[in-house]
Amino acid sequence: RQILLNGSAFEVRGMCYQPTPIGQDPSAGPPYGDYYTAGYAPLWARDFENLRMMGANVVRVYGWTPGANHSAFLDAAYNSGERSLYLLINKWINPSTDWNNTDAVNALVSEWETIAAELKNHPSVMGFLVGNETNWQEGNGFDSAFWAAMNQIAGAIKAEAPNKLVSVAVTDALGQVQTYDASMTHLDFWALQVYRGAGFGSFFSDYADRSAKPLIVTEFGYDAYDAAAGAEFADDAGFPADAMENLWNELRENRSIASGGCVFEYADEWWKAGNAFIQDAPPGWPAPFVDGEGNEEWWGVFRVLDNGTEPDLLEPRAMFYRLSAMWNEPYSPADILIGMSNDLPEISFSYPKHFRDQIMQLEISADLKSWTQTADNSRSLYLESFTPKIELASIETGQTVNVTFLHNPAAVGPFTPANLLSNGDFESGSTLGWTTLGTASSVVARDGSFSLQLSSPGGFTVPSAYLKLPAVQGEEFRFSGFMYTPTTLPEDSTFGLFKIVFADAAGNALQPAMVGTGRFADPAYPGAESLPLLNAASPAGVWNHSEVQAVAPDNTASVSFFVINVDQSANTMYFDTLNAVPVTDLPDIDNAVFFRVGNSGR
Repeated sequence: RQILLNGSAFEVRGMCYQPTPIGQDPSAGPPYGDYYTAGYAPLWARDFENLRMMGANVVRVYGWTPGANHSAFLDAAYNSGERSLYLLINKWINPSTDWNNTDAVNALVSEWETIAAELKNHPSVMGFLVGNETNWQEGNGFDSAFWAAMNQIAGAIKAEAPNKLVSVAVTDALGQVQTYDASMTHLDFWALQVYRGAGFGSFFSDYADRSAKPLIVTEFGYDAYDAAAGAEFADDAGFPADAMENLWNELRENRSIASGGCVFEYADEWWKAGNAFIQDAPPGWPAPFVDGEGNEEWWGVFRVLDNGTEPDLLEPRAMFYRLSAMWNEPYSPADILIGMSNDLPEISFSYPKHFRDQIMQLEISADLKSWTQTADNSRSLYLESFTPKIELASIETGQTVNVTFLHNPAAVGPFTPANLLSNGDFESGSTLGWTTLGTASSVVARDGSFSLQLSSPGGFTVPSAYLKLPAVQGEEFRFSGFMYTPTTLPEDSTFGLFKIVFADAAGNALQPAMVGTGRFADPAYPGAESLPLLNAASPAGVWNHSEVQAVAPDNTASVSFFVINVDQSANTMYFDTLNAVPVTDLPDIDNAVFFRVGNSGR
């Protein structure tokens, strides 16, 4: 179940691309979205370098005119084989077509045969997507004649261009996939478009139960407009970037089922919901996003600015930097300089701005054998120190981030490692990053405005939330936080707790090698549990602190931090200010004379 390109397994790091200029409506007239002829070359010059910086390797285009000269676009995408952008060619099909009309279907077959014949020998073309979500219109998805026509078109393309991939771009309609999978004999893969919020839920396992074909998620994303606030999400649409990181991580975790996907989309399109000269924000379509809707004109990795008669200007949102971090190999800092400032050692280095979201760590050592992390960028765009003895400053200059740090052994202050939990305070207003059926609630919060709410009807349904990270044997972790019950809990097996669970590479839970704070869990459910519990003895209406600390045993491959509501009786519990940190010996910062900067990508 893999997509192959030139005989090798291929991960699609794709971008949906229709660079519609402000003021144009591709549905209203020529070029009908075909911005891939020579007259639009200034758009690709603007965009292809951005796509390559991002680490994209596939571009899905919308709109293609048979017979038009696309050679310059195709050659620019292939780029003589250097950092090539492989193309999925897509063209709209009229959903009102009479699929039982032989002449109508044959006309579509002929059109696609022409496209395939024109493109079959160009190395930039990866494959073809027939139509776009035609299945959800006019009842087509429930019409066997529609699926027969799609398979006939796909077969004609395959006969003309046997070395190219072919599929039909359809919605997240797994029931239709199951019904028609066996009859779609000419599809190389299913191309499904999935919008389930900040995660895919059970999509991948549900798909695997319905089809053995390879899969590419040919559209997924998170729009930048916060309908609840009536404005774009704060911090350059930072929350959608966090959502995208979670979505991409889930895609990669399911690489045995899906061969990647195409992010929707490269740049905002102002024509989709009103006046093409204005970026509208009318009520969007109902969607499982944090604001309850998706807004058609705000999906871009780049926002678009009017530039008169010249190509529109683009401004990167946070998602551009996040995708650059995830889609590129770790970058080694450059231009390292070593000197003195006020008799203190000073080191400076730089890295490209578009890599700013890659995870970086500063480590110190006194002997080149034992290294201790003293700073990272997990809480910020830039490196932040865990101790006042390391002073850091980051400045953006053009497209470069310049970092300077001083080693000041005389400074006084605590050593505070970064929280491993990226959303431990739930101040995003969501449970992003956590696997849970719980919700981020504003009913009560210890810090800020939100906490995690786990409600239960009782009967030992055990609602929970967890976050999983890589770990190895011998690592020690401390997990702490606060728990709250609005009413006194009953004197039965109803209680709240935090739990650390280590697991091997196969996912089997392991009993910790040692528990420092808290207690060993029942061997039937291995792990370490926090104390004190939130139970009948806990005061209601106040935040109760609980903590657990444990050491990873042999064969450890991962650690999961669980928040659990054990519910013999119905109840609602709240959890906030969750903190998980590695436990290490206090480093000898004063005598450290060696420094290194590491980058693990993202």
